[in-house]
Amino acid sequence: MPGCNFRSALVFLVALACGTGATLFSKVMFDLESVDSLGNTRKFAKPFMVTFLMFIAMLVALPLHFIIHKITKPDEAFPKVSTKMLFILIAPAITDLLGTTCAMVGLLYVKVSVYQLVRASTIIFVAIYRVFLLKQKFHGYNWMGVMLNFLAVVVVGGSALLDPTAGSDVPKGIAVLLLGCAIMASQLVLEEKVMAGDNTPPLIVVGMEGLWGTLIMLCIMFPIAKRMPGNDNGCYEDFGDALVMIQNNDKLMLFTILYVISITGYNVCAIFITFLLESVWRSILENFRPIAIWGTDLILFYVITKGTFGEEWTVWSWLELAGMCLLIYGTAVYNGSVRIKGFVYPDAEDPDVVSATPTMERIMSSPLIQRSPFINQKGAGITGTPVMGRGGVLPTTSKGGHRGQKEHRGKGYGSTGWFSFGSKKETYTYREVSQTP
Repeated sequence: MPGCNFRSALVFLVALACGTGATLFSKVMFDLESVDSLGNTRKFAKPFMVTFLMFIAMLVALPLHFIIHKITKPDEAFPKVSTKMLFILIAPAITDLLGTTCAMVGLLYVKVSVYQLVRASTIIFVAIYRVFLLKQKFHGYNWMGVMLNFLAVVVVGGSALLDPTAGSDVPKGIAVLLLGCAIMASQLVLEEKVMAGDNTPPLIVVGMEGLWGTLIMLCIMFPIAKRMPGNDNGCYEDFGDALVMIQNNDKLMLFTILYVISITGYNVCAIFITFLLESVWRSILENFRPIAIWGTDLILFYVITKGTFGEEWTVWSWLELAGMCLLIYGTAVYNGSVRIKGFVYPDAEDPDVVSATPTMERIMSSPLIQRSPFINQKGAGITGTPVMGRGGVLPTTSKGGHRGQKEHRGKGYGSTGWFSFGSKKETYTYREVSQTP
């Protein structure tokens, strides 16, 4: 797999910027005031609307898929997608909807850094689901990583409870965030059970999840929110009122657009990263995102807005910082990236090896893109059509071969991204797969 060159570094930085921006823009939207449909000026506390915007951003992946395919492979037919799979994607759309809505409600009550760090507790719920629902084997170091992550969440939560500047209702915010993490972790069960071995192109997966989420929000969630009692003009959330508030405030309109753009960019970069960056860099991105979000929030407070917006550093921030360091360390232990003496570590090719569920794209985009075999094949394009090497064989960096396969080594045009970036010839190893079982 390609190392870290200029192209890889650019994708890394864009992904980091989009991921950081998506979280910060949503918080800015919640804090902005606008005139509602009744003529009252109040804050834009609309978690359902922000979730809806997330699905709109994901929906953009559908036309993007066909546009890129038409540009890069005009002579090839569009990859076939199972109708059954398109309907199966309703299930992850529902978990996305519920999990993200809980996350947005939680963000209303806590500051951004607490929100981001508490959401990392997803790994704890993932471990529970994997062991008790999927019956997967866990090693001692995996459990050690889970324990360290649990302790980190306790430390972060404790710092937030003690810090008077951590939010308007910290206990409620943390409780709703944990519920959202439990729902999001259930996504793994869906992936393992219904997506294993599927070859749906990644942008189709993201786009269809966005389509189903958009329809569910419009046809079910918004009507229910309209009929539930609450503080939004007498209901829990008024969709029409949200549109009016966005229209009445130019800044709110701007950050709404930026929010959608950042999520769309994050979806695209998540797939680019799978092509261009080694696993260590993907892990760095996942762990660096909370640092980037917290650091940006501090810069906004002390440098850009002069205390108007952002996050203030308090004496309890040191405790939160300790929790963040423990969280990063715990995740590395869970993955086996950091090895502790006394634990037995299986071989990397052992099928029982457990890795952390990617949290990078789980925050704002579908994790199912990582499940697609097209993404895990070298030479696969964004549109799901593998780019063949010489002799019609897929290039791969895998070493060795399986039964019924011949291994060859040669040179050819490497495909390290959707657009087959560059025409530089690279050495690769490919396999010729036998048609006999």
